[in-house]
Amino acid sequence: MVGGKGTRLLPHTRNTPKALLGVGGRPILEILVGRLRQAGADRVTMCVSHLADAIRQRFGDGSEFGVALDYAFDREPMGTAGPLLLVRDWHEAALIVNGDVLSTIDFAHLHKVHRAGSSLLTVAAHAHRVPVELGVLDIVDGQVIGVREKPELLLDVAAGIYVADPAVREHIPPDRATDMPALITTLTRLGAHVDAYRFSDEWHDIGTPQKYALVQQRVLDDPIFGA
Repeated sequence: MVGGKGTRLLPHTRNTPKALLGVGGRPILEILVGRLRQAGADRVTMCVSHLADAIRQRFGDGSEFGVALDYAFDREPMGTAGPLLLVRDWHEAALIVNGDVLSTIDFAHLHKVHRAGSSLLTVAAHAHRVPVELGVLDIVDGQVIGVREKPELLLDVAAGIYVADPAVREHIPPDRATDMPALITTLTRLGAHVDAYRFSDEWHDIGTPQKYALVQQRVLDDPIFGA
């Protein structure tokens, strides 16, 4: 999913698609394609929109990167789930990855776990610690039974990485933009299985200049995504 405008990353994205920003001397998208290929992927579909030509010029048909590459172009913003309606020749479970996410997650294992289950969609859930800079009260029946000073909450956050069966498209409206959280909500309300794949591997959501600077420094200290 590489169609976003990356407005939160301005000025870096004024003339460059977010997915082509460099990390460790390589574009984010090149790192992602390489990791997918290492996991066994032989085909990649890039859902493009904003500055699509720059991405096409960089990656072409994918032969330079060891994959067969095709493109799904949305002329109007379709959200992070809507572009799935444009993917051609999709007949089996596929990894879906946001183009601004870098992680050392085991893509192959995630895909294998999904295929062994019975859900339409598997959501990669990253263990994320959130500090609370206040005293948190534990209250039962109106009585304070304890207090935790500045605790850390451990939350499962959607990592922008999924495995989906083609049938999920039956639940994506064709007439309006739809994001993945909306699709997840629709599926759960219908009683469809949506599995969680918990992981604690390194994960970076490169959505702001601060987060972009953080991952650049991280890779400078340790080339975790390869050279």
